[in-house]
Amino acid sequence: KQEFIVDLIDFLMIRFEIDGETFYPWEGKLISWKRWLDLSTGVLHREVVWENSKGERTAFSFERFASFADDHIYAMKASAKPLNYSGRITVTSGLDLRTKTNGQIITETVSVDAENGYLLHEGRTTSKYRFPFMTAAVNSFSEADAEWEAEADSDFVLQRAAFDAREGETYILDKKICISTGRDPVGDMKEFMHSEIALLQGKSYDDLLVEHLAVYQDLMGRLDIQICGDDEADSVVRFSGYHTLISLERNDAVHSFSAKGLTGETYCGFVWWDAEIFQLPPLLKTMPELARQAVMYRYNYLDQARQMAAEEGRRGARYPFTAGVTGLETVWKDVRHPFMQVHGISDVALGVIQYYTATGDDDFLADYGMEMLIEICRYWCDRAEWDEENKRYGIFQVTGTDEHHPYVDNNAYTNYSVAHVLRKTLEYLDLLGERALPASKKAGLRVEELNEFFDLLEKLYLPFDEETGMIPQFDGYFGLSRELEVVAGTSKGGYTQMKQSGLYNKSQVIKQPDVLNLFAFQDLETSDRVYRRNFDYYEARCEAASSLSYCVHSICGSDLDMPEHAYGYLMHTAELDLKDAHGGTKDGVHSGCMAGAWMAVTRGIAGMKFTEKGVSLSPHFIPWWKSIKFYSVWHGMGFIVELDNKYIKVTACECNPEALPLMVNGRAAALAPGETAEFAFSTEARPTIV
Repeated sequence: KQEFIVDLIDFLMIRFEIDGETFYPWEGKLISWKRWLDLSTGVLHREVVWENSKGERTAFSFERFASFADDHIYAMKASAKPLNYSGRITVTSGLDLRTKTNGQIITETVSVDAENGYLLHEGRTTSKYRFPFMTAAVNSFSEADAEWEAEADSDFVLQRAAFDAREGETYILDKKICISTGRDPVGDMKEFMHSEIALLQGKSYDDLLVEHLAVYQDLMGRLDIQICGDDEADSVVRFSGYHTLISLERNDAVHSFSAKGLTGETYCGFVWWDAEIFQLPPLLKTMPELARQAVMYRYNYLDQARQMAAEEGRRGARYPFTAGVTGLETVWKDVRHPFMQVHGISDVALGVIQYYTATGDDDFLADYGMEMLIEICRYWCDRAEWDEENKRYGIFQVTGTDEHHPYVDNNAYTNYSVAHVLRKTLEYLDLLGERALPASKKAGLRVEELNEFFDLLEKLYLPFDEETGMIPQFDGYFGLSRELEVVAGTSKGGYTQMKQSGLYNKSQVIKQPDVLNLFAFQDLETSDRVYRRNFDYYEARCEAASSLSYCVHSICGSDLDMPEHAYGYLMHTAELDLKDAHGGTKDGVHSGCMAGAWMAVTRGIAGMKFTEKGVSLSPHFIPWWKSIKFYSVWHGMGFIVELDNKYIKVTACECNPEALPLMVNGRAAALAPGETAEFAFSTEARPTIV
């Protein structure tokens, strides 16, 4: 059976009945309708004026949010105000048990309780894992004379109150919900749920909102990017930041980032390579103490990765292309090429490297990271093959990030990533010295294996043509047809896209960036000439069928001082779901793409890069913007970056424990806590590639 995230229960059910007619937007008459998401609070609002068949008009207001103060808590507020009548109103609030996952009901009821002033449902999934879960709803109503009654059957658990409403009066329902599952680290689930119910009975919606905002506004403020001079860019980049934030599992490592977050069923909630390469970086650079959970998720399934390598007949750890809560491969069994996308194994290691680079957390590296890195390097020593003819190691029969070309040899992204992981692993072993011994012992690292790491790093083929300055995406790529055989296509969002009319494996048309990923997310060391040639060539051949294409092209456009490219691709990234540009927003947002908007501004336009030694900034500003401002943190030291057309200003947070090491346009500085440094903006400056 296919694994997927289960939709447990629908707790949103609130119904108003006006003189016997239930308010449904598709019945009666809508006088006005307004719906918006307040990004400053994380609250979804809806305001409606509705008229029933008798001409009675009612103003409805609905609010709801998922609490950032407590992951188990959700809160809703609904109100009804008779505008031109007095009459009988019935309000119903409950739990809808008919929820489906991929079109099927895969949960079952164990027990219900609707008699004690709250609603409580206990259920379990009908999958082979049979996870238990409990949902409670506590309703409170402003009309003290309302007559409440409870009802429970196989479809609903609900409470209903009827009362006589007076014209001009507003009647408010507070609905407070708590959910827990067998996957939660909360101890006894039933005891936990009853303690949460007791808390909710003593709190109002507004009380819960205050608690939520204390956490949400801090975290959203860390991810927020302020763009002055372009209101559209300012709003869509902020919207992307919101979706990046809500995709993070902040408080445990049960799961990690999925391609659609929790916004849709497509991709079944799997964890892909997007998690480490696109979704993790913005959060590592703003709230690393929380983003650490995503790295720990991979560590928690290291044994399963070892198991997968053994099943393949290899040493080390082979992480799955897509993962869930078992740590094993979850990708659809009828799809072959994902099993060849072994770059995902190195991408997991890159997540470890990025975490250490951003935090300098030696304890994490010694206790968890090194063991993962050793096992991943060990796998690559088994997976790489000796090419006797060319006297080098190669990695054969793989699929790179570009899924249009499966079963290729020496994919550039894969080979360069493996080399990067080997280099950093050896560097960290040397850096930690004796502190690395427990991890080495736990992984069973032998001296001869360490020599294998060195040998593979020294002799692994890294595709590059010295004469042309081109990096072939894989062996034979440039021998494929340059007659691109594309037909013009325009996406729903109005973006022009290429569409391949023939066989992809015979053409140079690529689904998404592969080589260019190395420049955008691994800061590949190269000359300006090589960078420009590769960007020009591969961008022209990219179909951008993957939403992950746009942020890569935006970052490269910034690096190469091409503001039109940088801006255009940034807006493609941030607006993709708002404009349904790829036609799949109904199935959930593109979470990796959303995270890419933050990187396109900070890594691209601001030119911000992290190393173990400090932060470098080499900005490439958008000429028609007035200014940008954002927050970041390196090794526990927060700082604020501000750019305009003349200056770049960096302010170190007052609470920093020591001076922040900076490199701005090649000029070194150390900012004491609370200190601000201003540098002249240089349009001639090139990024310091590390």
